[in-house]
Order: sequence, then structure tokens, then C-alpha cells
Amino acid sequence: PEFLRSWSDGNVVCIGDAVHPMMPNLGQGGCQAIEDAYVLSETLEAVKSTDKLDDSLQEFYRKRIVRVSIVQFLSRLASDLIINAFDTPWSPHDDLGKTWKSYLTFFWKPVLQYAIFPAQFAYLYSYHPTGNMGDLPAALERRWKAQHENDAEAAFERVAEDGQSIAAPSFFKIAEQAATVMSAKRR
Repeated sequence: PEFLRSWSDGNVVCIGDAVHPMMPNLGQGGCQAIEDAYVLSETLEAVKSTDKLDDSLQEFYRKRIVRVSIVQFLSRLASDLIINAFDTPWSPHDDLGKTWKSYLTFFWKPVLQYAIFPAQFAYLYSYHPTGNMGDLPAALERRWKAQHENDAEAAFERVAEDGQSIAAPSFFKIAEQAATVMSAKRR
């Protein structure tokens, strides 16, 4: 992000990718723009006079710069790792992944999956501008699970009564066809 210049000039302020562009790997460009818009609207709501507008735009910058910098760093780090450090992981099942980067990727996978990525996403999803959400996420999860279970049971009952009208071949039958990568590898 812009550390040395203000994000505003007079009564105009830049938000989102205009002032802190993100690499696409974490999908944070739009997210950070939405967070900017929220914080900016909160900041401007408190302004009672146009004389205070310049100061409030600087306050908006101060409120956002630390989080945006961290998210931008995480985004750039993820991009650099994906592009420069990792490759198709080694697997005993195919001839792919025979470079040193492939072996590195294979051995780093558990560390990334169980330590780095959870910490990264915990930070990305930690932004609650209106305060702690309390029991809301758990309540939404319970509601979704109950709805999903009801919908699934209804679908199973419908198929049991009416039969299944649309069927596709199994994955294993599809894999035997010559046009698939799996079958080409076997030959």
C-alpha cells in the first residue's frame, strides 16, 4: 500500500485496489475494498462539518493501513510461494513431480495445510468491524446443517419412491475411457 503518500487529496479518497492492489491468490482485492468502504462510511458518518473532512480521511487511512498492509503481504507471499517455490507434488502414482520443487511441495504440504493456511485465513476472517459476532456463526451453522439434512432426506425419499431418472456412469467407468488421463497413463 501507499505508506508515504496519503490515500486522499482534498475531499477525494482512493480505496481498494486503487491504493492497495492485492495479488489474486487469496481473493482479497474485493474484500479489502468492501472493508475500506465500511470503515470509510463509519468515519464519514461521524463528520459533522466539511472543515473536518480532511482530518477524517486521514483517520480512515490510519484505521486501515496496518490491516491492509498485513493482508497485502500475505497475498504477495502466497503468490510468490505458488509461482516460485512450489510445483506439482511428488506422487508414487504417476510420472509427474520429479523436480526438487515437487519434493519440497510434497513435504511442505502438511505444514501448509495444518499450520500456515489456518493461521493465514484466521487472520483474514478475523475482521469484525461491528464487534464480536458472538453465537451467530454457530447458529448459522446449526441452521444450515439442519436444512441440508432435511433437503438430503427429502431427495433420498423422492428417489426411493420415484426412482432416479438421471444417471451417469460411475467414475471408474469414465476413467477406463481412452480419452481420460488416468487410462492413458495405464497404457
